[in-house]
Amino acid sequence: MSPVPADDPPRPLVIANPAAGRGRTGRELDHLLAAVRAAVGPLDVVETRAAGDASRLAAVAAGDRRPLVISVGGDGTLSEIVDGVMRATHDAPGAPAGTGVANGGTQHSLSAAAPCVGFVATGTGGDFGRTLGIPGRAADHIAVLAAGAERTIDAGRARFTGGDGAPRERWWVNVLSAGVGGLVDRYSATAPAFLNGRLSYAQATLRGIVMCRRVRLRCRAVLPGGETVARVVDSHAVVICNGRTFGGGMNIAPMAQPDDGLLEVIVLETRTRLRLIAKLGTVYKGTHLREPGVSHFSCRSLELTPLQAASAGRAAFPLDVDGDPLGDVPLSVTVVPGALRVRAPGR
Repeated sequence: MSPVPADDPPRPLVIANPAAGRGRTGRELDHLLAAVRAAVGPLDVVETRAAGDASRLAAVAAGDRRPLVISVGGDGTLSEIVDGVMRATHDAPGAPAGTGVANGGTQHSLSAAAPCVGFVATGTGGDFGRTLGIPGRAADHIAVLAAGAERTIDAGRARFTGGDGAPRERWWVNVLSAGVGGLVDRYSATAPAFLNGRLSYAQATLRGIVMCRRVRLRCRAVLPGGETVARVVDSHAVVICNGRTFGGGMNIAPMAQPDDGLLEVIVLETRTRLRLIAKLGTVYKGTHLREPGVSHFSCRSLELTPLQAASAGRAAFPLDVDGDPLGDVPLSVTVVPGALRVRAPGR
């Protein structure tokens, strides 16, 4: 990272993941950075080398009062940056408390030190940009950096069991999926290099459906009006959405709005794997909500607790957090309205 004179204001920071897009980001990084500099002016750049680096670097950037932190990478890189920014500005001592009510939930004030988050999607999914109305090409994302506006959106906060069995916490921004989704991440990471993002996720989803078992879970939710409800589900997947698409364009929650203070929950209780496979195309069209065994509700928070023990050496109901396989149930998720600023198309 280039040093900045102490008397100069902090510059925007690019956090780039060269491994994103199966290494394509690294191969095209010089060209991408030149385009980003042309869009936003002088900036600093740092590259990630391992999982968790982007979160750590984004937290440091927030502490340094960087005005803008830009993700160059995939959905997982963007999610880690959101996690780092939120940890630094909301979880740290002295972070802002709620200052009002938005759609029945607590509206959090944004610290003056909290950076805006921008992103150039170069991974295999590129899903959160679809929710904000950004076409899939890197050039379109860079154009938004240059001419877009700041938009205040919600962020999700999850508590779950990590792969090592220890409690974990993670901020996220797009989609958190339990069940099939946790397997899809693993399979898409090993997909043949000649498959594009959509085909990679499609074949991984087919494999995930074949391998994922149905699990009985206690589902407890706080609804938009504040009422708490609970029921038992027998499901292949529970998908919790702040954004609309995941898996390279699967339109899982077409009703989702990232700034309404709500999470949209899709529960797949389809009776057989064969029917899930036969109806996979409906998820891309957004018509799956009309299928038997598929239900939807909106909530402010959600808890999932398994009612059966996991098999030895196997997760009970693996989690996909913004495209990364990060743990297992039990899971507790809340939405924090108005918690994050992002660079988005002008409205």
